[in-house]
Amino acid sequence: RRSQSEMLNSINKNKLIDQIQYLQSMFERICVIVEKDREKTGDISRMFRRTKSYDNLLSALIGAGIRILFSSCQEETADLLKELSLLEQRKNVGIHVPTVVSRSKCEALQFYLSIPNISYIAALNMCHRFSSVKKMTNSSPQEISLCAQVTHQKAEEIY
Repeated sequence: RRSQSEMLNSINKNKLIDQIQYLQSMFERICVIVEKDREKTGDISRMFRRTKSYDNLLSALIGAGIRILFSSCQEETADLLKELSLLEQRKNVGIHVPTVVSRSKCEALQFYLSIPNISYIAALNMCHRFSSVKKMTNSSPQEISLCAQVTHQKAEEIY
């Protein structure tokens, strides 16, 4: 989630691009919600002015396969997040394992999280679906893909 003013600020542009690239290395589907700036009490309402830089940034994000959603306030952003979550569940790509691990699985979770470009959810899936770290390390990319719920390409990277 980013505010319109953050998206307009050229100083934040490189930081945003770095964050997006990091997210792309971790997740398959990225969505950015651009939220209208909150008006402070007593502030004179200002019109949002799009700039060429802003439009170029949005075009670059869309070109990189990132979904852009627009929101007018925090409540609308919360509704969008809820809808995205429900959509993920309907596509059967929601979180299907417990989000908390037992004490005996904590070390395994930490190991999986130490693998470069592994999301917390992929690590949780591996933690719950492999009986041990040894079992995971001896698995094929196909097995890793199935258990971690990641693409074959990501499973190859893990392998």
